[in-house]
Amino acid sequence: MVRFFLLFFIFTACFIAASTAQNSCDQSTKQAEELYNSGDYENCIRILEKSFKECRTSKKISEDILELLAKSHLEQDNVVQAEADVKSMLENNPHYELKDGNNNEDFELLVKKFDVHPQFSIGVRNAALLPKLKSTKTFSILNNVDYSAPYTTAKTILIYNIWAEYEFHKGLSLNSEFIDFSLNYNRNFSRGTDWSMAYRENLSFIEVPLYLKKYFPIGKNVMPYVDLGIGYLRMTKAAAGSSIAYINEDAYTGAKTNFAAGSENMDMLKMRNENNYEWIAGAGIGYKFKNLGLFIDARYCGGLMSLTNTSNRFENTALTNNYFYIDNAIKLNKFEIGISISYTLINSIKKIR
Repeated sequence: MVRFFLLFFIFTACFIAASTAQNSCDQSTKQAEELYNSGDYENCIRILEKSFKECRTSKKISEDILELLAKSHLEQDNVVQAEADVKSMLENNPHYELKDGNNNEDFELLVKKFDVHPQFSIGVRNAALLPKLKSTKTFSILNNVDYSAPYTTAKTILIYNIWAEYEFHKGLSLNSEFIDFSLNYNRNFSRGTDWSMAYRENLSFIEVPLYLKKYFPIGKNVMPYVDLGIGYLRMTKAAAGSSIAYINEDAYTGAKTNFAAGSENMDMLKMRNENNYEWIAGAGIGYKFKNLGLFIDARYCGGLMSLTNTSNRFENTALTNNYFYIDNAIKLNKFEIGISISYTLINSIKKIR
């Protein structure tokens, strides 16, 4: 019980001391405002600098102190120090807005000398991906079988990814993402009514797009943009399954029997190009409020090389001999529609004139 009362006393004493110190700081700030209004800029600056150094103030109070410091230094024609105060004020609150009718002209001109824009932001994105595998060269094994059969993919794939943006110049940024996704495709072959074969495969990728984004602001918050770049895709998995069915006719007796066979989980990675590249073009629109951003975008990605390694197309002899399957040279093209949110971690504050 004694320990409880001792802790309670210490806590109460600390709380009272902190409250007293805060009240003292608030009174000092009000006193500085009175000195500024009376034209005593030197004492106003002295009190403000002491308060800023010794008091634990909120962002809003710090903004008020730095604003009044800059105005006081301007009144003393100390432009260099006033610029330093304004920069500190903008670092404290990058979204500072001039108050109508509450500033002198010199202070407004000084604030407008600084350019403030997001410099480094991170975000998360959710998108609907529509993949398409396009044959660029066809290979065949059996006669009278159409090996140009399309690579049929899932219609829509939902993907989630993280991204980062570095705005190195106002309205122009470098962006990168990290995407992990998989897609399935199948191909069906037939010859007449007595022979059919089906092939299916699951491909997994890690994708790292890198692109430039150019904003075209409309007003203060609305941000249409276009982007252009390249992407790297690392294929991490290629697992396939195949099945075949046909009517087998005995050459001597003419007797017909049905034959069917199938295989699953065949590793096809050696027959694929694990490193792939794509070009990227897109557009979108965003709405930014302070450090938060909401974006809607559309993007097209065009494959620059074949996913299949055509020089290794006979690597799996069981696949070619038992199922008569062979790969075409194919490229992966994608169309995406996404929505994302972002948060700005670092803002750029530079004097521009």
